[in-house]
Amino acid sequence: MHLNRASTVFAIVLLCYHVAIALKASDLFKICNRNDPQLNDCIKGTLEELRFTLKSGISQLSVPSVDPMVIPKVRVFQGSGPVSIDSTFTNLHVEGITNFEITKVAADIDKYRLDFEVAIPYLHTHGDYKIDGRVLVLPISGSGDSWSNYTDVTGTASLIGHKETRDGQDYMKLDEFKFHIEVGHASIHMNKLFNGNKLLGDAMNNFMSRNWEVVFQELKPVVDEAISAIFTDAASKVFNRFPFAELFPSS
Repeated sequence: MHLNRASTVFAIVLLCYHVAIALKASDLFKICNRNDPQLNDCIKGTLEELRFTLKSGISQLSVPSVDPMVIPKVRVFQGSGPVSIDSTFTNLHVEGITNFEITKVAADIDKYRLDFEVAIPYLHTHGDYKIDGRVLVLPISGSGDSWSNYTDVTGTASLIGHKETRDGQDYMKLDEFKFHIEVGHASIHMNKLFNGNKLLGDAMNNFMSRNWEVVFQELKPVVDEAISAIFTDAASKVFNRFPFAELFPSS
């Protein structure tokens, strides 16, 4: 009986292996021909179809869902300027990112580069924070939970890579995935500021909401870096798995 059980387990593992080997890029998303005169439009359509895939994740490539996007820990240290803070956000959830619309695509397949622009109606974040420092002329300190809302969000992204040959086939080795975000408006709220002093906490939250542009510009580099890191991981798994000729065939 033990032998039969071991054989069954081995058969299941072998089956899973062959399923993984047989996986094609076209099983996951629409493929665009690199010679298509409307290549940018084709890629735009493919990226927009990926909204649903990114929300559920790509289990075949071990890519988790990015909506909500969960950032375990991010630290913001700004020692000078209008916002001078040392803050740490943990278990930060970012919701709404897969509601994007691709507004522009510029692909240079021969140079292994893809640039595109997105519009996102809103983003909502929530998580825990710890902060100490100064916002404009006011001191700020506290720890607890926080949330923020961002509307009219736009972003620019650049995937930049180079050719890597493995086993006689060319792949795209991703060098970087740069993402830059801008927002039309933001609301920022932190609970339990100033050791739970409601009067001071409400005043600071109102002050940050009125001066959200200054606060956001100081947070922006860290937000860009965190989003870039998560999408770099997802994109790398795709490019590492499938030969470039399979992703962008010439016929």
